[in-house]
Amino acid sequence: MKKLISEKFHIILLVLTLGFIIYCLFDENLWIKRMLKTPKYTIGEAITDWHQKNNNGVGTDYKYQVSNKIYYKTTNCSYKKGDKFLIIFDSIKPKNAKVLDIYSIENYLIDLKVPSKGWKYQDVPFNIDSNTIKKYVQDWNPEPFEYIQK
Repeated sequence: MKKLISEKFHIILLVLTLGFIIYCLFDENLWIKRMLKTPKYTIGEAITDWHQKNNNGVGTDYKYQVSNKIYYKTTNCSYKKGDKFLIIFDSIKPKNAKVLDIYSIENYLIDLKVPSKGWKYQDVPFNIDSNTIKKYVQDWNPEPFEYIQK
């Protein structure tokens, strides 16, 4: 048995690697579908200007809050520190989120109160379109850099 494993090691490694890649692609599509099934919306705020992130590309760091947890991520959208923007997130797993840079919210920021658990679609205080959002989120690649502060 040990000899068989050592002789077929490269094939076993190849199968495991392909399996992992397929799993990652499948898992990414699953969490996007889950987010679109149970979406909520909130406001995010840029905490840095758009910048180079060493070998990790470029982007703007931002934060958003859901139920007293602050989530930190990086988006490839270009913002200046302090800019605010609309975010869609999964109400079950709020760390799964996407900046909706297709909407400008600057005119709505005065006296805007965001519920601690975010808005449901029908409660967002400005016009958004669920079909546009669905297409935008499904066509997107995930934003990699994230961590949560409790």
